[in-house]
Amino acid sequence: MAASDRPVEVWRLPEEDVRAGRRAVTWTVGPQGELAVLLVPERYLAPAGSWPSARLPFDGEVVVRGPQGEWRVPVTGAGVPPDLLALLPGGRVLIAGARADRTADGWERNGQVFGPDGGLARELQLGDDVQALITDRDGRIWLAFGDEGNYGENPLAQRGLLGLDTAGRTVWQPDFKALGDHPLEGLAAATEGRRAWLAWYGDRSHLTGIDPAEDEPVVMRLPARQPIGFAIAGDRAVFLQPGGELIRCERESRKGWREVRRERVGVLGELDRYRAYGRDGALWFRSGNGWFRVAA
Repeated sequence: MAASDRPVEVWRLPEEDVRAGRRAVTWTVGPQGELAVLLVPERYLAPAGSWPSARLPFDGEVVVRGPQGEWRVPVTGAGVPPDLLALLPGGRVLIAGARADRTADGWERNGQVFGPDGGLARELQLGDDVQALITDRDGRIWLAFGDEGNYGENPLAQRGLLGLDTAGRTVWQPDFKALGDHPLEGLAAATEGRRAWLAWYGDRSHLTGIDPAEDEPVVMRLPARQPIGFAIAGDRAVFLQPGGELIRCERESRKGWREVRRERVGVLGELDRYRAYGRDGALWFRSGNGWFRVAA
């Protein structure tokens, strides 16, 4: 699916799902550019503005739209808040709650992996106050945490930025000296080939690129103050602001970007101001019941 430099609608929640009372509660984009949307029947939904957004446990289904067409993965008895969604190899889906409570024997598992048949395959502890989560082609899980995690007691979240494997083992953690700052708040995540990108801020705003095959991460300044999502393609990047503004940039040095222009997304509907995802130079975002893609 070729990306465009203007937003293109990729998928819209079908009217039959709307009439059947199924609502999109969270979404993501997989490593191969597959749009995935978690639909939950209204009977499980909590009142608007409540957390969690669904009563636990809940059933639902994940609609996946990829290069090979569209299919649905059932989810049965999900026991974590549907705050975040990710795709894993083998047709598996990860549902994650942003927060995790401390228990008598450690920290509760706030991530659940479901197999293609909808059955629960694994539970994971993903840290507390997860603000951004994305998976890569090899199934690694990349996370950025919020201030309550960074300065809380959860040992995973205290690292600010983190890479885990599908068993929940740490495969990457930051060296704060190399980052030049200590994370305070995670913002958004993207991938570009083998590299995972995490946007965050501490004393300043940063963009960190991690390639597991390289010894040191790429450390750059973040040209947009608090983007909800971004995409990078070599020397080009696009950042989406909460107000619906796209900031296009070109790389001007090894550590910085130069703003080229700003433009409005120019699509109908209310913009999802919490998340957008970058995959190999294409930025995906939601507005109303439509999902859109725009090229960096």
